[in-house]
Amino acid sequence: MAWQPTLGFPRLASVALALVMAHPLLIAPGRGQEVKQAGASPEGPLISGAEQVVQAQVEAYNRHDLEAFLKNYAPEIKLYDFPDKETGSGLESMRERYGNLFKREPTLNVKIVKRIVQGDRVVDQEEVSVGGRQFHVVAIYQVKGDKITAVWFLK
Repeated sequence: MAWQPTLGFPRLASVALALVMAHPLLIAPGRGQEVKQAGASPEGPLISGAEQVVQAQVEAYNRHDLEAFLKNYAPEIKLYDFPDKETGSGLESMRERYGNLFKREPTLNVKIVKRIVQGDRVVDQEEVSVGGRQFHVVAIYQVKGDKITAVWFLK
C-alpha cells in the first residue's frame, strides 16, 4: 500500500499560512518601521511625541473644544499658505479664527486620510467636512517639544 498524505496540499497550505500569520515574530515590523517609543500599549503601537501633539489638536478640533485645541500650539504659532504666505500668527489670532469657525460651522469635522511623520514634522492629508461638503487639504505641522510652532496649508 502506497503512502498517502492525510491533509492534502490545499489543506496543508492553509494550515501553514495560518501558522505564519499567527506567529508574532514572523509578522514583526521590518527594519525602519520600529515603534518610535519604548514600550507597548494594549490599544496599539505608541506614536511619536510630535504625532501625539498633532493628533490631540485634531481630536480637539473635531470636538470644537477651543481651549483643548489651542493648548497644543506655541504662543508664537505661525500659519502659512504653502510655501511662505503668512496667514496668521499668535494664539489670540488662532483663538479668534477658530473660535468663530467652530461657532459658525457646527458640522465641521476633519478626517486624516494619510499621515507621514518625519522627526519634528507631521504631514497630514485631511478630508474636511463642513455643511454637507467635503474638500481635501494637506497640513504640514512643525512641532517643538510639546507644541505646534508652525503649520503650512496646501489647498
